[in-house]
Amino acid sequence: MPHNVLTFVEARAGLGEKFKAHYEDAEVWSSFDRIEHALAAEEEFGIQFTPEELTDLGSPKSFVDAIQAKLNEN
Repeated sequence: MPHNVLTFVEARAGLGEKFKAHYEDAEVWSSFDRIEHALAAEEEFGIQFTPEELTDLGSPKSFVDAIQAKLNEN
């Protein structure tokens, strides 16, 4: 996984030192936060999420995995 994906998600997470503790926590963000993070990731990495994929983006880990999967498609 490119380091910049993890760094990007960590910076967007807004969890500070609690990032690792909440890495797999699907309840860490509101629905609005998820959309904001997804839009930022789309812009940053030149990717596009489907509406169905957006529903699966709950935890920081799911964002890292989804971004990486999209980057590997290209």
